[in-house]
Amino acid sequence: MANLALCTVAMQARADCRAPLNRGMGRSTRATHLSSRNVAQRVFWGKKKEEPAPQAAAPFTDVAEAAPAAAASAPAPAPAAAAAPAPSPAAAAAESNGSQVIEAGEKMIIVEPNGTIIIGGPAAMARAQADAEAVSEEVELDYLAARANGVQKHFGSAMGADDFMQRVEMALFAFGFTGDNSIAMVNLCRDEVTLTLKHRIEDVYGSAFSTNGLGGALTCGVTGMGAGFSHSPLCSSNKERYVFFSFPHISINSKGEVGPMSRPGRPGQSCACGALIKATNEIKSEGLTCNCKIPGVHDALDPEMSILKQRIARRLRHEGYNDNSVKDLTLVDVTKVAERTISDDLEFLISKTVNTDKADYAVITGVQIHNWAYNFEDASPNMEFVAPTSAYVVVNGVKSHIDLTAMPPMTPRQMRLVAGPADVCNQGGQTMLREEEAPYAFDSKDARRAQKDRLQRYLALMKEENLDPSGSGDAPNWQSKIVKGTPERCATADNSTVIDSSFREDAELRKVWELLEQKYKMPAKQA
Repeated sequence: MANLALCTVAMQARADCRAPLNRGMGRSTRATHLSSRNVAQRVFWGKKKEEPAPQAAAPFTDVAEAAPAAAASAPAPAPAAAAAPAPSPAAAAAESNGSQVIEAGEKMIIVEPNGTIIIGGPAAMARAQADAEAVSEEVELDYLAARANGVQKHFGSAMGADDFMQRVEMALFAFGFTGDNSIAMVNLCRDEVTLTLKHRIEDVYGSAFSTNGLGGALTCGVTGMGAGFSHSPLCSSNKERYVFFSFPHISINSKGEVGPMSRPGRPGQSCACGALIKATNEIKSEGLTCNCKIPGVHDALDPEMSILKQRIARRLRHEGYNDNSVKDLTLVDVTKVAERTISDDLEFLISKTVNTDKADYAVITGVQIHNWAYNFEDASPNMEFVAPTSAYVVVNGVKSHIDLTAMPPMTPRQMRLVAGPADVCNQGGQTMLREEEAPYAFDSKDARRAQKDRLQRYLALMKEENLDPSGSGDAPNWQSKIVKGTPERCATADNSTVIDSSFREDAELRKVWELLEQKYKMPAKQA
């Protein structure tokens, strides 16, 4: 009874102090408040502890001050011979954390070292357990929302890639475009990580015709476009249907860093998009004017990169940049300029190749964003985003613009049904996010960790069993059998690249080239 009286006084004092904090508390604030009591709550419910117990501390002042008064009115203690009943496992566990525990009938009162009081009965336990589970759910939602915020800080329209594709599929279905009657014309960067988006497109529209270029530069021309059209199925109205997708890409990793990207099997940081990073750095260091080359020409040794860079440079000049103002450009700025440039190129090629009497088409453009873990091997989920910039259809010659954000995202259950199971699949802000399986044969984090453990076991076993590994590094015995002499076509240097190089070194042609370039270098507009 002494202990009970002691705690009652303390409990009243602390409850008076805490009442204003709890009154009118919102769900988010309450979840944060509850998280400070995780350890004691888990003791109640027998859950496995996921965090270290707090260090024991001296009881709070209220209890110390109330002790003399409570002890004076309390009955005499029981004789020493009478052994106190053994505490319950939950009480013992709580006491081991430095908390004071009082068991009264079906209830247990815990006074934590920091003064927090927890009273547990069947109903209270059920409510607290539900709140604790809500906290757990809130944590994942908060984490995914934070990851989405890190991307949307730079690309406001960004949404999860799976969410994006289901909205596109639903929107285009309303205008008659399906995987059964349409061909997807996909223009992405050549980087293998862009396959994450291409796979999603092909899941809906089947095998796609690729017009990929370095950095997303559209270099296929009218012949490439026509080749894709000729592969399109014919719908019941005897019309063809094309769905154009065009996206440069960028990495914004889990820490919010723009550009760096961790890839499996490589130490340190890689990047995306490497071509756009190179173009950004060179335009900033060399200036804008010298990179505005004559339209239609390129470097024979670096055709796609030279086309990409000069197209971006001419677009920047068109938008009013000059040699000085380009020095302030960021990778995000240049990626957005590249998207506008490539989208304009696509629409120009469409105007030259698509006959709307014979075909309907849809255009979806934007930026693909890789929101992968800072370290590919860590526990952060890899996620993919798309920031759409343009979406429209042309049916029977009539153009209709589409607002993809007007459609709600799928629920987590629907997402798993459509996109497959994933450890992480939940709402992140106003979009749905799902953990990404990177497009590598060696992408599985769990498989790679298991492999490391297995190799460690092998090292121990070789020492324990005294095994001899000699010969393990020898090349396959058929290597020497398949090697042959130099073919005749490789023995002489008379191929077309040598011929092109000889013209490149011609002094007269070089002078004409320089005169043409000087004529084309118009003064840049003042920013």
